Amino acid sequence: VFPAPADREKVKSCLSELAEMSNSFKQLLNAGMEQLAATVTPRIRPVLDTVATISYELSEAEYAENEVNDPWVQKLLHAVETNVAWLQPAMTVNNYDSFVHLVIDFIVKRLEVIMMQKRFSQLGGLQLDRDARALVSHFSSMTQRTVRDKFARLTQMATILNLEKVSEILDFWGENSGPMTWRLTPAEVRRVLGLRVDFKPESIAALKL
Repeated sequence: VFPAPADREKVKSCLSELAEMSNSFKQLLNAGMEQLAATVTPRIRPVLDTVATISYELSEAEYAENEVNDPWVQKLLHAVETNVAWLQPAMTVNNYDSFVHLVIDFIVKRLEVIMMQKRFSQLGGLQLDRDARALVSHFSSMTQRTVRDKFARLTQMATILNLEKVSEILDFWGENSGPMTWRLTPAEVRRVLGLRVDFKPESIAALKL
């Protein structure tokens, strides 16, 4: 199409400039998205902070009560809907998905920190599993991109906290992990096991992970 070398060089130069402009626009867009998320997340944070006060050392009666009266998940999702969902009509699908994922990143990081400071009964582990599933389900309906990987660490914490006994972790670890890719390090797995009120530290220390 462009037989003359000089013409071909001109076209190459134009394409190179276009690629540079495209990258600049992408960087601008990413910075704008991060700024937008930074204005929204402080409105969600107070609800997240209340999670720190909620007990996961649950009896059967308390677990059943939580099923009827959800302690925090619905409040959090309401805060997300109020502060995030209204922006959807003003954004492209891709931009809105990116924005939602930035908000998810903020929520998940905060929840991981909070949960690592708690103590759990086995039913508390089951409660965390229920909470994580509710979050995954809701956020999956908000975005076209998968959100499961964002919640993988939290979901794996719930799996560990839901075990009958310490040694059961070996049924899910290493060669026994099946399709699951562990996002928690061996040290983090031990730390999570240590959050269970009924698991003995010596049993956790003796694990070969």
